[in-house]
Amino acid sequence: MDEVNDDPSVQFLESTRFWIQRVLVPLMVCIGVGGNAVTVIVLTRKRMRCSTNIYLTALAVADIVYLLFVFFLSFAVYKNIHDRKYELYWRFYGLTHWLCDSASSASVWLTVSFTLERYIAVCHPIKGKVLCTENRAKVIITGITIFCILTTLSTTFEYALQINESCSRNCTPEELKARQQTVEGQVNTNSEPSKDHTEHSIKGTNHNETFTATGKFVVTTNDTFDNDTCCLKKFTVDTEPTNLGKNKAYITFMSWFSALVFALIPLILIATFNCFLVHAVYKSQHRRRKMTNSQETVSMSNENRITVMLIGVVFLFLICQTPTASFLIYSNFHESQDQTTENIHRDSFSALGNIFNFLVTVNAATNFIMYCILSKKYRTTFKALFCGRRKNRQDTLILSSTRTRYSSVNNGIRRNASEYHTPRNLETQSLTSIPRSKSLMTRPPGKAKSSDINL
Repeated sequence: MDEVNDDPSVQFLESTRFWIQRVLVPLMVCIGVGGNAVTVIVLTRKRMRCSTNIYLTALAVADIVYLLFVFFLSFAVYKNIHDRKYELYWRFYGLTHWLCDSASSASVWLTVSFTLERYIAVCHPIKGKVLCTENRAKVIITGITIFCILTTLSTTFEYALQINESCSRNCTPEELKARQQTVEGQVNTNSEPSKDHTEHSIKGTNHNETFTATGKFVVTTNDTFDNDTCCLKKFTVDTEPTNLGKNKAYITFMSWFSALVFALIPLILIATFNCFLVHAVYKSQHRRRKMTNSQETVSMSNENRITVMLIGVVFLFLICQTPTASFLIYSNFHESQDQTTENIHRDSFSALGNIFNFLVTVNAATNFIMYCILSKKYRTTFKALFCGRRKNRQDTLILSSTRTRYSSVNNGIRRNASEYHTPRNLETQSLTSIPRSKSLMTRPPGKAKSSDINL
């Protein structure tokens, strides 16, 4: 055991399990779930409705699902998770794994979809008015969801519940003798001795016990006490591969299918069309400098902002997803020569898998940061939703204090009831009437109040 613990690959694996699965993953899940929930709220506002934002809303929902189930799967690295009391966790382990994979796959193809949609809208604007619609976006999102759920459904059937038993400790002869005497006394008290040495059932306070004529004392909870070996057995729960999970043809097919459909092909499509988008934005900026029509310039500027934001999202996706895709493809070609090399590679691959999966988690958790940095409309809507109430409350307090101050005669001046306006009416009045600053000019010198400026 000590030699195994001193192995560098094992130490590396244990280190990544602690820092990534137990420290960084919970942190990123908290940040990502909160940020993506805010993104869903912001992007579903009426002023944000467009086909691109529908894709981004679906992406945020898929990222939330992925982060939650990644958090559940991270519990598997805790030592006490294999206790019998956590049997329910392992019973639904395959289901959790399936939902996590389907959400991750949906995120990949949603990124492909809005990249293609943005390419059509920017590089082929006439076709974009017909193809890039909200209804079409909803249909594509529904198709991607169904496709990813069905193609990863078999993951659920790759795992089966496994209950293991081990000797937790060896008893002393005194403990063995005392236990036998206690059991024999309970048997004689609760039931008559049987000549054919049949089994007698004894009901304890917390468990059921059985003492057999073959010399075994059985506790029908998590532990079993064996008189022959003087061993207190402990039950642990885990998963084992089913016949489907052991099938080499199935494993080979699913490995290549996942590597190609959910890794290599999407990355090639995203990288290709993202290059087209970058080139289109560059040409648009160059054309914008030569244009004199202000309306067309503003329209082009808005399109460029959306495109630049999506380019940033795609670049983050490529940075975080490329290592995982490369790892999947390499693992399909890799073959170990002997058992020792296989063990070392297995530990190293597991450690690298933790790191690469964490990069995917970072991608799912930080998309909203890209929206905040690159989208002015997103920031404006966010401020209106979460900071607007506070601002309106302050305006109401200022307006109330102003009404109280001028309700009585002040320096011989009384305002009429028609002069009191709400903040919304003030904005309207400023467009149709004389400037408010002119009212200060009609006042006697020294009579202007600081409260007039607040209005």
